[in-house]
Amino acid sequence: VLFGCSAVSRTKGNNEKFTMNGSVAIGAADDNNLNKTKITYNVIISGSKEDIESIYAQEPLINADYIDLMLENGPHNSQVKGKDKPYLEITGSFVFDTTGKSKEEIDAMCLFQGIKITDKNNNEYILKFNKN
Repeated sequence: VLFGCSAVSRTKGNNEKFTMNGSVAIGAADDNNLNKTKITYNVIISGSKEDIESIYAQEPLINADYIDLMLENGPHNSQVKGKDKPYLEITGSFVFDTTGKSKEEIDAMCLFQGIKITDKNNNEYILKFNKN
C-alpha cells in the first residue's frame, strides 16, 4: 500500500510558513504476513530561507491511539539541503504490531500523521498529512 500526501501549515493570521510534501510507504515488515507493519517516510519541509534556518527540532507524529503497538521507532534522520533555497529533508521508519489486521484496517489506522516543527523561539507548527 503506497500513498502520497501534502499539507500546508497555518499560523496566526493565516500566513503560510512551512509546506510539507512527502511520501509514505506502508508494507509488511516480514515477508508474507501482516503481523508487523513497517512505515517508511521521506518528507520535505520547505519555507523561506530564514524559516528553514530557524528550525530547532522536528518530531514525527504518531496516532496516539496506537502508540502501544509501536515495536520500533526509527531510525529518523533530518538534514537541511539546498544552499540558495534551503529545505529540510526528514526520513525514517516505524514498525507496528498489526497482528490480525487486514491491509484496509492497517491503512485506516493512520499510524503516521505528520511532523511537528519547533523553531528557535519555541513556536510549534503541526504539519499533518492529507491522505488522498
